[in-house]
Amino acid sequence: MENMISILSLLSLLFWLVPFVFIIWFLITFIKLQKEKNQILRTIADKMNKL
Repeated sequence: MENMISILSLLSLLFWLVPFVFIIWFLITFIKLQKEKNQILRTIADKMNKL
């Protein structure tokens, strides 16, 4: 019975931890993509200003 309780407590911890880790991973990836996109747009804008 004690093993079952410990397994259930670990599972409940995972149900809270996994979404939290996924959200942080998603936000970091999203921010990196936005920085790359801004850099590309800045390069295009600089090239257009030289024309």
